[in-house]
Amino acid sequence: MQDVQTIYRQTILPLPASEKLRLATIILQDLSKAENASVSALDLLQSLPDEKVFNSPDEVNEHLKSERESWDN
Repeated sequence: MQDVQTIYRQTILPLPASEKLRLATIILQDLSKAENASVSALDLLQSLPDEKVFNSPDEVNEHLKSERESWDN
C-alpha cells in the first residue's frame, strides 16, 4: 500500500482545484458518517463566518496572497 504523501503527489496534486474541493467534501462527509457526528461536514463549512467563506479557489488564493503579503510588512 502506498503512503498518503505518495497518493497525494501522484493522484490528487494534478487535479484541478474544483476537483480537489469536491474530493475534500467527500472525505469530510465520509469522516462525519464514520464518527457518527451530529453535524455534517457541509453544515460545519456553512457555519463558518460569512467573511471567510469563499466562492471559488481563486478567491481563496487571493486571500492567501493578501495574508502572505501582510506578513512582509
